[in-house]
Amino acid sequence: MKRFVFPLLSVLIPALANAAVSTNEFNAARDAYRAKDIPRLERLVEKMQGDELEIYSRYWLINVQIDTIPETQVKQFLQMYSGSLLADRLRADWLKQLGKVERWDTFSAEWPALINSDTELNCYQYRARHVLKDMTALQAARPLWFTGKDQPDACGPLFDLLRSNGLVTQDNIWDRLRLAQEENNLGLMKHLAALLPDEQSFTARQLDLVAANPQAALRKDQITYRTRGGRELALYALMRVGRTDLDQGAALLQDLKDRFNVADTTYAWGQLALSAARRHRPEALEWFRLAGNTPLSPIQLEWKARAALRAGDWQTALASIDGMGNNQQADATWRYWRARSLKALGRTIEANELFAPLSREHHFYGLLAKEEIGNVMDVAAGRYRPSDNEVNGMRRLASLSRALTLYRLDQRGDAVKEWNWGVRGMEDTQLIAAAELAARNQWYDRAIYTSDRTKDVHDFSLRYIAPYREVVQDAAKQIELDEAWVFGLMRQESRFVTVARSNVGASGLMQLMPSTAQWVAKRLGYKKFRAEMVNEIGTNVQLGTYYLKHVLDTLGGQPVLATAAYNAGPGRAKTWQASRPLEAAVYIENIPFSETRDYVKKVMANAYWYSKSFNQPAMSLYQRIGTVPGN
Repeated sequence: MKRFVFPLLSVLIPALANAAVSTNEFNAARDAYRAKDIPRLERLVEKMQGDELEIYSRYWLINVQIDTIPETQVKQFLQMYSGSLLADRLRADWLKQLGKVERWDTFSAEWPALINSDTELNCYQYRARHVLKDMTALQAARPLWFTGKDQPDACGPLFDLLRSNGLVTQDNIWDRLRLAQEENNLGLMKHLAALLPDEQSFTARQLDLVAANPQAALRKDQITYRTRGGRELALYALMRVGRTDLDQGAALLQDLKDRFNVADTTYAWGQLALSAARRHRPEALEWFRLAGNTPLSPIQLEWKARAALRAGDWQTALASIDGMGNNQQADATWRYWRARSLKALGRTIEANELFAPLSREHHFYGLLAKEEIGNVMDVAAGRYRPSDNEVNGMRRLASLSRALTLYRLDQRGDAVKEWNWGVRGMEDTQLIAAAELAARNQWYDRAIYTSDRTKDVHDFSLRYIAPYREVVQDAAKQIELDEAWVFGLMRQESRFVTVARSNVGASGLMQLMPSTAQWVAKRLGYKKFRAEMVNEIGTNVQLGTYYLKHVLDTLGGQPVLATAAYNAGPGRAKTWQASRPLEAAVYIENIPFSETRDYVKKVMANAYWYSKSFNQPAMSLYQRIGTVPGN
């Protein structure tokens, strides 16, 4: 078979390249790659020679032969396209192939140049270091073991090395088995059980029986408590019951607690407490208390803090946050709630020491922190405006130029990856110039992504860009809906990508589900509504704003409830209400779904910034989110 040899080409000056590639040629090359049709792909590489997107056809041609192609051709590509996204991707592909065939010298020589790694590559590089006599490699690799999720096959030999060198002990196997249990990862549980001595472990069949009917397994004494494996099966059964019926899970634990040791019992209470906190059960804090001194995971500490906030127990909230690790405490969420806890406990000076730096950040909790300490300089008031020369300079960067070409060819996935690669490491003024370039090309989601990355110099008109404003303004005005809130929601839903489609089928600027669109269209009297109409800008905005107003009215005019309902459904938003009024920030922080929790924070913060951009009457974020009534 012929091996394609690359001519030397410049890739640093895209202005010299012919950017006239057609969508058909690009797609044909990709199709040939996916079909592993090397002769056809070679012809297309020749046809695309000199084109700005030639790099893609060349990458595909090497990648499809990565296990057989001469090393010189891989190195030639890496040199020719040094610094590009696809050079880094090819280096990762090559390193994986080198790892598979255990060519550790070459692997170690190429590894330092890789920018984007993953777990599979990390496992290979620890093995390479170990083979090449790096005595620190295996110790550094240990954290990869401690997860309840499956790891790539490449990690198997590394884990064998950890076990044979005494760096993963039997206790560590039990530790990971519990992590797998918490993830409900039966396959991993079976694999780990097989690594343990038969007399202490359990069989795959025993695990399957417990998983199929955990309550029966506990009630009918199908489990022996004399071995650690038997007790772990019983704990797993308790957790399975508790996930569907907390009261039954707690009752079973009370009945069976004499069969467990203290450590097992407190562990079980900690797991039930986590489930209770996520379901807003009042028993959650008491069950966390019954967990005693059992070590709580980061997620358990977060939900213990949330349960305490919901109960108004500031002392427990503070203790829970103080129990978190440094990285977890550094998250804006827990810096804010630690400050609020301190303030509620009368430790105002300590609280303000946390509020002050947080107030200089522009997200949900940064805005709330700013309102806690009073007026400070408004960083949004200043705006950096790049010159045309600066914007055109961004266009001349190879990755951004390729990204724009891909965007015009409607290759959005590759375009986004190229763009994101191109803006890595940029200074604030460069980021703003790049964001302006994206905006001028009506690529609004990349304008937002890029301007969002600035640290000290900002352009909030790009960060909170408002395309299609006349359409949105008209639709919002007709039904007396806050335009800033609509834009805040739309920015989070679609980033103004008119053809955006979620993995559950939601479409358009306001990400309407097909059934919702049909329902609204019928209420609005559409005579011949078709599913494809939901991607028309005017139709999508009209249907979306109507539905948002409907949800708002249904939920008593509370925008936080309505925002949560728009994302997760009205029924869930109501279920998450407490029996008494809740500060809206506490309600939001206690939303069980991390996606919805993050969504509501961002939508409400977006609405604040859009209201300023639209020169609406001043309204603090506290005023905007208000109080969530009891149900």
